[in-house]
Amino acid sequence: MIPPAHYALSEILIVIVSLYTARQLSINKDYFALVGILLLGLTAGIGAIRFGIINSELIIQINKILALYAGISALSLVSTQLIFNSYLKNLGRLIFLIALVSILGALLFPKLLLLNLIYLWSAVSVTLAIFLCEKTISNKILNGILMSILIFGFLFLSKRGLFAENLGADLSFHLYHIFIAAWVFSMGYVLNLRNN
Repeated sequence: MIPPAHYALSEILIVIVSLYTARQLSINKDYFALVGILLLGLTAGIGAIRFGIINSELIIQINKILALYAGISALSLVSTQLIFNSYLKNLGRLIFLIALVSILGALLFPKLLLLNLIYLWSAVSVTLAIFLCEKTISNKILNGILMSILIFGFLFLSKRGLFAENLGADLSFHLYHIFIAAWVFSMGYVLNLRNN
């Protein structure tokens, strides 16, 4: 069954938000996060083409593969950026190396590592956002909530999410992509909070 063309709309939302956030990250010189956010934007752009213009088997496969790897890449690179923006910046190269190894591991052993790495990097990014960026408890909680948007969307609204079946394919697809866009947008805020 060919997905409806309106699926391209929420993909376009992610593209627009990714470009906006990428500009912000570029101005702030948050280059690791910038690459991760641009990968998500690229994936969404391919998704928009897939759903809106060309629904060939090649585009479908590229979009499906990129969707998972862009998620791992974005989470691990945002985590790397959080380290570089904090008082632990000396550990930044180590975290970046671990991020590269995990991405490579997911490429080599996708069935074994892919989902586990999404959960791992989600937990790492949430933990870092809570403990590294702000001193006040309310801002730490806000950072944790903002960083959790992506994993909540994945767990509850993605194709295999807990609420996907109850919400229906169309609504869960759009809500999941709105969660992704909200997470991307919030990275401009979370990464701008430095605790040096």
